[in-house]
Amino acid sequence: MARIATDETKKIARERWKDWCDTFTNGNAGRPISIEIVDNEEGAETLAEDVAFVAIDFDPAGKGDDFVISYGAEATPTRHIVEAPVVLWQGQDVNGRVVALEIEDEEGGHTIVTLGS
Repeated sequence: MARIATDETKKIARERWKDWCDTFTNGNAGRPISIEIVDNEEGAETLAEDVAFVAIDFDPAGKGDDFVISYGAEATPTRHIVEAPVVLWQGQDVNGRVVALEIEDEEGGHTIVTLGS
């Protein structure tokens, strides 16, 4: 179940992940984001805070089976890779604007991306 607290949370079907990433990137590039990693053994760790979102990409099983979140400078972005994802959640506000993402990996770790205005 999603750990993100939003007005509405939707689970994105795995077969839609690739197209969803393209659409999401096109509509949200440049928005400020924060990234938190929540691991069952290590606890929560802030990976990035108030940085520009560049892109999110998904390579299906057989091509990498991972999400790549790019952020920071568009010319030389920093990348965070979520290997072997099993669930993608999208959190929206009351106006339908995406305000958070959560990706759960097969080991039970969670990557939470919070989007600013």
